[in-house]
Parts: sequence; C-alpha cells; structure tokens
Amino acid sequence: YSNGHNVALSQATSNCANKFNIVILGDGYQKKDLTVGGKFERTAKSVMDSFFAIEPYKTFKDRFNVYMVTYQSDDEGTDIRSTGVTKNTYFNSYCQGGGNTAAYVDEIGANRVISAVKNIAGSANAQYYRSIAILLLNTDEQAGSTGYPYREMTSGWPNGYASFSIAVLAANSSGTNGLVKHEAGGHAFGRLADEYYTNGTTATSSIKSDLNNWHAKGWYWNVNASNSGNYYKFTNSAYNSSEVSFIEGGWGYNYGMYRPTVGGMMQGSTGVFNAPSRHAIYHRIITESQGVNAYSWSNFLEYDKKNR
Repeated sequence: YSNGHNVALSQATSNCANKFNIVILGDGYQKKDLTVGGKFERTAKSVMDSFFAIEPYKTFKDRFNVYMVTYQSDDEGTDIRSTGVTKNTYFNSYCQGGGNTAAYVDEIGANRVISAVKNIAGSANAQYYRSIAILLLNTDEQAGSTGYPYREMTSGWPNGYASFSIAVLAANSSGTNGLVKHEAGGHAFGRLADEYYTNGTTATSSIKSDLNNWHAKGWYWNVNASNSGNYYKFTNSAYNSSEVSFIEGGWGYNYGMYRPTVGGMMQGSTGVFNAPSRHAIYHRIITESQGVNAYSWSNFLEYDKKNR
C-alpha cells in the first residue's frame, strides 16, 4: 500500500440517514508492514473486530463505515519519553512509558490525523463530527489515551455539542483488545468518563459543577457528582443493584464522585460497558444517525433488555 491509501474494512448497510466513520491509522509502521495482508492490515482488522465485539456496538455495526489508511514511517515503533527513545514516525507519536500509560501525538501529528479523516469523511462538520480516528502505535508498550482536537457548540446538533476525537493506543500489547474498547469505544465515540480514581483525592464543588455542565452537553453520563440523581432512572427500572448502583470513586476522584458498578470497561478496560455507559453510546448512535426524535428511554430499555 502507498501513503494515504485507504481500504474500506466494513461498510454501513443501515438505511438510517447518517452513518458514522471509524478511520484506523498506524504510526511506526514501515514498508514491510504495509503489504496486503501484512502486519498493519491484520492489526487493523483485529482492532475493528474488538471494537464491535460488545454492546451496543455489536448491535449497531451496520451504522459504521470502517476504513484503514496506510502511512509509512522512517522508523519502526514510537518515542518512549521515560527512556529517551526517539523514532522518526509519520504522526510524531509517543508513549510516556515508565509505568505511565499515556500515549499521544503532537500538534503536527494531530493535524495529519485530521487531514486523513477529512479525506474520507469530507470537511463538512456534519460528517467530520460523526467520525473518530484510531491511531495504532507499532509498539509493545501498554498505553492508550484519547484526545479531542475539536469540541464545540454546534447549532442543530444533539445536546448542541459536537466533537471529533482521536484514540491513540499501543497495537502490540496483550491489553490492546481492552484498550480499543475503553479508548475508542468508551472515550472517543461514547464520550464516557474514566471510572477509576486516585486514592486520597476529593472532588470539589467546582469539579462537581463542571461534571454537571458536561452532563448537559451529553458527556460523561457514566459518572455522577452525587449519590442520587442520574442513576435513579436505572435503579427504578429493570436493573438490580449489581447492575447499577452508586459506588464512590470515579472520574479520577476517590471521594465525591460516583460510578454505577464496581468494575467494568471504563474502570479496568475489561468486561463490558455498564448500563449507563451503554445508554450513553446508544443515545449518541440513535440521535445522530436517525435524529433526536428517534430516541426514547423506553426504546433503550427494550433494546438493553434483549442485548445486555
């Protein structure tokens, strides 16, 4: 494959008005990795399979176009900041290393990702904001992060808030399968918060207010700023306490923030998305592919009862 060559790995077949795009890119791959059926293509297909392996993505796969786009790097791998390893790669990616699981691209790399996505989705905001990028780093590090180059209020958008996001993750580790679901499925598309926390930290009133503001924009619906409110809709429905409850600790804070389950995809990158997380993803899929009026709470409950 040549630079910028794109391959459709999966085509949306739903008759809904608007489709979503997932654009899979690679950094630190050399010419030998970019052959038909080569390392990058095999990894990209595996990542696609992981993304759609769990709900709600499994049910709504037919609303997503998935593309693989190839770019050759001079060096194999990625920068590792903690050990001083530097590589010359197309997207200028790096892992923090040293036990830190962060993975990023610099501004030049982010703009190159954006350009690659717009070449497929088009530059019109409506389709661009329905796209996410997954950038696979050719490294064995255990690392992954999600960035949002664009988040803005957009007239006519559900909740008035639209975004484009890039999930950057190590492609060759034993945890890649979970990272795909957590970073790309959870953060990049689902707009979910992390449900883990740092011991001894407490969410202040301003942090709580910040979360509530994000909630109003359709973000981070899987965490709550109090042990009442958001999750009552679930606890008063067909969910038992093991499926949805108020567990203290989430959004990085030990105290004053609450998550719905003890474990799960947004806490440990394993298992499944919990019910509030599934609802957030479902809500975005329905409202942005069919329109705001196509969503209802009762329809979600009916869907989730059959598929959870």
